[in-house]
Amino acid sequence: MGKKADRYVVVTGANKGIGFGIVRQLAKEGITVVLTARDATRGNVALESLKSQGLHNVNFHPLDVTSQESILALAEWLHKTYGGIDILVSTFEAYKLLKHFAFVINNAGLANDDNDVTFETVKPGLDTNYFGVKNVTKALLPLLRDDTPGGARVIVVASTMGELKHLENKDYVKTLSDREHITEDFVDSFVNHYLKDVVDGSQKEGGWPNWTDWVNSPVGRAAEPYSVSKVAVIAYVSALHNTLVAQPGSGKKINVFSCCPGFVATDINNNRGTKTVEEGADTPVWLALHSPKECIGKFWIERKVVDF
Repeated sequence: MGKKADRYVVVTGANKGIGFGIVRQLAKEGITVVLTARDATRGNVALESLKSQGLHNVNFHPLDVTSQESILALAEWLHKTYGGIDILVSTFEAYKLLKHFAFVINNAGLANDDNDVTFETVKPGLDTNYFGVKNVTKALLPLLRDDTPGGARVIVVASTMGELKHLENKDYVKTLSDREHITEDFVDSFVNHYLKDVVDGSQKEGGWPNWTDWVNSPVGRAAEPYSVSKVAVIAYVSALHNTLVAQPGSGKKINVFSCCPGFVATDINNNRGTKTVEEGADTPVWLALHSPKECIGKFWIERKVVDF
């Protein structure tokens, strides 16, 4: 890919957990990495931790993925500072265990430990896990460089909880299985339909993910909206790929992938995961560094493509 020092990567939600692990591994490759986090204090603490490990090629910029103003401020800063970027890694996976769907992964993810699935508890999580990922990606796409060897990359860290086998709505399963024809508008309508059914209390009738066995788990019924958000973000990656393929005259090659880090010990599971952060960061980092030419727009686990 050319001189490593010439590469610039943005990792969202990276002050801890998998996002932090991704930043650390990429920085060790000699790449310039921009670590983002919603909380500036925590972001700077993470930055200082990396510098204490001899990784001085990391910078920090605050980012609240639910704020368009914050997203545009990051984009403007990146343009002024670097001119462009080569790779965007969205890791919205961590979350705070609060009564409501509260912020914690593109890695800024949210889950909800409240057993009452209501619009008020669900909407913030979807704003982060889906709309936040999408809005950050769209704002930074123009900054992805034309001359990145092998093509610029967008990697979105998702979850196996977003696999279609969790959906009971067969119509959605059929449409979303046709990866080459998924559109952004359809994914938006999918998410908004779920929100409407939450308001109506008709999730069961709507065929949304049924996680009743999880009610007494640390995640609780938050598994339902979290699962919907991950279905949506995996589908969005396919939709984005389809859009980019339909624009062959743009002169810019951008490879997009979604992936699951595995059951990693992080805040999202009260550190009960079976993988280390370093192990969880392996596939996202591998996709960022090697950008396989095949299976672009697909879902990856442990460096292998799996069915959505």
